[in-house]
Amino acid sequence: MANQSTDTIIQSLSSFKGSGLVHFLLEEVWEAGADPRVAQFPIMKGGPWSVFGVIACYLLFVKKIGPAVMKERQPFDLRGLIFCYNIVMMFVNLYFFISASIYTNMGIKTWGCINVNPMDTGSTMQWKLLLIWLFFLSKFIDLLETVFFILRKKHSQVSFLHVFHHSIVPIDVWVGLKYSPSESACFFPLINSFVHSVMYFYYGLSTLGPRVRPYLWWKKYLTQLQIVQLVLVAIHCVHLVLLPNCNIPKAVFAIYLPQVMFLVYLFVSFFVSSYLVSNGVNKNNDTTSSSKNEKIE
Repeated sequence: MANQSTDTIIQSLSSFKGSGLVHFLLEEVWEAGADPRVAQFPIMKGGPWSVFGVIACYLLFVKKIGPAVMKERQPFDLRGLIFCYNIVMMFVNLYFFISASIYTNMGIKTWGCINVNPMDTGSTMQWKLLLIWLFFLSKFIDLLETVFFILRKKHSQVSFLHVFHHSIVPIDVWVGLKYSPSESACFFPLINSFVHSVMYFYYGLSTLGPRVRPYLWWKKYLTQLQIVQLVLVAIHCVHLVLLPNCNIPKAVFAIYLPQVMFLVYLFVSFFVSSYLVSNGVNKNNDTTSSSKNEKIE
């Protein structure tokens, strides 16, 4: 299958000149090996240029425009909006998780070989493709989280980990949907939607102020859950790459793997610096303060 796609690209390249070649490289080459059923959805036909455009605008706002606009302004009070956003996104991700659990038999199918079958155009498959496409769109809505940080002047929360994670996921989901629309490739949507439903529940509670603060002791476990998610996704990528006699495009998951491992490194580093090193520093400070009979507010 891969050799046929390569031969198609080479033959097509030889027949294009000038602007035709540019159009081929920007649009048509991306259809080689792509699932034709996916082209019916917006943003999915041709190359990933619309996705790149959205991510570019996101990065431009986060790094340049947003901080410049807010520099001389007071932070916006968006607690009501953010609470509604978090609750809506919690239920959206919970719906994705329940749907993915049903269609993958609680994830069991994602560890087997469900071949990509472009000939399956039945209503059930069309609904599955629509769900994955909606999951893909939700990754753009996730970007609003960073926008809220900027408008509230919470610049310390706009870390490299945060921005990189939000930037790379929409691209990866686009690639997965376009080239590997199969239950075998749905482990990430399954586990990611579960983690995000928990995450948005936590963020929703955190907007309610000091009265719920005693119930937010489990923040570090949320970070641990994200790390476990990424480790399992990495294992799943290796599993699919090594899975024999399966027409899943393994190059897609070979490309995913180093990205996931880099994210594991970033999340582990964040966890160590936030909950292990800082806790050790706080304990030392507490000891020193108590020995001097100082009251810590």
